[in-house]
Amino acid sequence: MKKMSFLLSVVMILTLALSPVTAYGQTTYTPDFEVRAEAVYMKNLDTGQVIYEKNPDQRMYPASLTKIMTAIVTLENVEDLDGETAYLKLYLQDMIYGTGSSTGGFYLNDEASIRDILYATLLQSAGECALMLADYVGDGSVDHFVDMMNDKAAELGCTGTHFANPHGLFDENNYTTARDMAIISEYAMSIPEFAEIVGTYTHPVQLLNRDATLNELSTNSMLSPSSQYYYAPVYGIKTGTLPESGRCLSTIAKYNGYTYLLILLGVPETEADGSATDPAIYSFYEAKRLFQWAFNNFSVRTAVEKGEQLLEIDVKYSFQTDFMMLETDRQFTTLMPNDLDLSSIQYIPDVPDYLEAPITKGTQVGELSMVLAGEEIGRVPLITTQNVSASKILTFFGWLDNAIHSYWLKFLIVFTVLLVGLYTLLLIRLNNLKKRKGKYSSYREKRNRDHYL
Repeated sequence: MKKMSFLLSVVMILTLALSPVTAYGQTTYTPDFEVRAEAVYMKNLDTGQVIYEKNPDQRMYPASLTKIMTAIVTLENVEDLDGETAYLKLYLQDMIYGTGSSTGGFYLNDEASIRDILYATLLQSAGECALMLADYVGDGSVDHFVDMMNDKAAELGCTGTHFANPHGLFDENNYTTARDMAIISEYAMSIPEFAEIVGTYTHPVQLLNRDATLNELSTNSMLSPSSQYYYAPVYGIKTGTLPESGRCLSTIAKYNGYTYLLILLGVPETEADGSATDPAIYSFYEAKRLFQWAFNNFSVRTAVEKGEQLLEIDVKYSFQTDFMMLETDRQFTTLMPNDLDLSSIQYIPDVPDYLEAPITKGTQVGELSMVLAGEEIGRVPLITTQNVSASKILTFFGWLDNAIHSYWLKFLIVFTVLLVGLYTLLLIRLNNLKKRKGKYSSYREKRNRDHYL
């Protein structure tokens, strides 16, 4: 009878630009250049794979990336973005002016549609506009709006995030992680109005209380064809800068059918000697390098085709055959380095030791696990490749063999032996008592007879 055989290979060490490292249950990769951001999270949105991360769960100050959540809460709580309006109240003006926050050019009592205020908040990173949205959606309470922001973060599954304000100015209680900011950003981009806004470089805002138009420009220079930082594949999302946070960036790039989300937190603004980084806005430079690295080095590749017969398994209780070939029920593709030798993938079956006839073709009997660099990258079902009929004689003898070797049969035999043994001992005991009783009766009769004589 043939023994089970399956395809196994030895994991090879990747070289050159791609060095795989294990993190959080999946295989990630390290670029061949220094990444200076303190925390990074880079995810392929087509496959859901994280290809690079650095300190993804370290607590960081997000600066104006905070406004991404401000926009989410606003968009989910305002029904008519064009028909509903808000204005800059005195207490909001007092909260923002003098703080050094970037502004959208709004002055006391300036009013605009919620849509235009969102444009100013997300493009120009206008702090006063973030407060206007918080006041409007929070029913006159910025604190209540911040509570809504934190509730939404918890709802999205963010475990390392807490917001203290809607604009992102420094507060030790306003923090996040690169992983959480990726969750927030990806969710935000699923809202059509948000995606439309952050993909815009410039937008005119019409003030409703006076005859004035404010031209709001995006702080993301990667969107501007006239900028030295321009990178055509980039789309949105938001920048942020504070002395306490460094430069921060949440952005998406799409090229040749691949889409990546990138979070950079804590990118240095200055060199070690205190001089300005070269280029001056290093976050844009670093983002471009990481995107190019991803686009140039990764592609979706097929790890296993549908219908591949990779192993055989024993079959019991059939004269038709004593083994069965198993095949993959579907194709498995995943994002992998272009120079990865596919033989470095381990194919590990998870199947029973044998199958019992009758067997129907196409029945799933296990799974094939694919492992790269010690981590599972995927699984596909394994199915039978033919119909196999059962032999009644072999089935009977198989049943008998199973019964003989079954635990309950062994238990029943032992129990029966013990029961018979106890019964035998009881009979012996009763027989001894009967004999002793007979001897005692004979003695008493003899004594009574002697007495009368």
